Amino acid sequence: MKMVFLSYKESMDDEVMDILKELEIQAYTRWPEVQAKMRTGRPQMGTHIWPGYNSALMFSVEDEVAEALMSRVRAFNEATKDEGITATCGTVDDFCWK
Repeated sequence: MKMVFLSYKESMDDEVMDILKELEIQAYTRWPEVQAKMRTGRPQMGTHIWPGYNSALMFSVEDEVAEALMSRVRAFNEATKDEGITATCGTVDDFCWK
């Protein structure tokens, strides 16, 4: 099992949700209005100088789904000019859910 963390400009929310829907990822935790400075693009700090926010998602999925997701994120990032999705994926040693 893998734990995935995504961070992206809030205006990309529809595209990110489409990817999750396509991969049948139904359970996640979402943080709207996250302040962020990524490696590329403008900072998103919710201020008059750096307007806008990022959104963040975290969820756990089976290894095969995580591989497919990371592939989709890479393809999405290649297709966008400056800004994209930051994705971190790591192994989960233990997990408990209801």
